[in-house]
Amino acid sequence: MIFLIQFDNLFYTKKISDLICAKFSNARIKSIDKFNAGKDSSSTDRIYLFVDTKNFDILSPETYLKGINRKNIYLIMVSENADHAIESLRHGFYDYLLLGSLEYDFKFFSDRIQKQITSDEKSTVKNHIIIKDHKSITKLQFNDIVFIEAYGSYSNLYTDQKFYTISKTIKSIIHNFPETFVRVHRSYAVNLDYVKSFSTDEVIMNNDTKIKISRAKKTALLEAIQKTA
Repeated sequence: MIFLIQFDNLFYTKKISDLICAKFSNARIKSIDKFNAGKDSSSTDRIYLFVDTKNFDILSPETYLKGINRKNIYLIMVSENADHAIESLRHGFYDYLLLGSLEYDFKFFSDRIQKQITSDEKSTVKNHIIIKDHKSITKLQFNDIVFIEAYGSYSNLYTDQKFYTISKTIKSIIHNFPETFVRVHRSYAVNLDYVKSFSTDEVIMNNDTKIKISRAKKTALLEAIQKTA
């Protein structure tokens, strides 16, 4: 995540920089004249460009955009006058911050960024696992899996209808699964969406399969249930 600032006023340059640093720990902040697209960014980096009214046409010179994917640029107007808001939005600016209420406006701006990031992450998260055998390849949806069973150096993935065996351990695959999948035993992980009930020592799935809960995994199970409730 890259933040570029192009203001004539150094006071507000520092003000914006401080707000960015306080909210985004992984932020990279530069002035646009010191930004080298080839060295300082990749084709997938989001670039948030803050400008004031004197730099309204900052994107007009091609030198500023050389090597930058325009789709990744989000323009933010910062002004002392609210009358500029409509004009900036008409020109495709991503957001508008008023200097008189900068901290307040920045909070809503940063909230929008977080929602945008969350939305993008959800759209890129895999929703399936590929099962290969000598005859075929199966695309198994995570939400069809009821539970996972360790089988030596293999794992059995159980659906309501059948099970699939893959040549990987639960430990090596569980981090790729949604948060609804929880280890309840060294030999089992369950999909919380299919849990019917549980006691101190076992989980009962919707298909009435009973799975043991190890003492070490009880706390993790309770925390996961509360988190996904």
